[in-house]
Amino acid sequence: MQISPNLYRIGRVLLASLFVISGVMKIAAFSGTVGYMTSLGVPLATFAVLATILVEVGGGLAIMAGWNTRPIAIVVALFTVAATLTAHRFWAADPANAQNQLINFLKNISIIGALLMLAAVDTDSKKQG
Repeated sequence: MQISPNLYRIGRVLLASLFVISGVMKIAAFSGTVGYMTSLGVPLATFAVLATILVEVGGGLAIMAGWNTRPIAIVVALFTVAATLTAHRFWAADPANAQNQLINFLKNISIIGALLMLAAVDTDSKKQG
């Protein structure tokens, strides 16, 4: 498989930026995020938010930098699966919110796919020189 290193780096940074920005926003609105997670029925919501911030900011920055991309992309993908099944249950949403939840569910499925593709390509920045 032939890849373009520059396009790979740009795509990696763009994909990871979603997680970094989302994590920083959770830091800025920590108590509101804990309240939201509690409303979703997430057990130990405060701990869950801290873990979410770690995965989003830490994992996002690592992916941006190309550091241990393969394992971190898999961790972030698994996190995204859990977040998607927890927060975007379109099948259980009221009719007014069902379409929005479906759109977010499908967006996350696409992001999971991109993370899996990232994990499939062993191209960390340290190997690219």
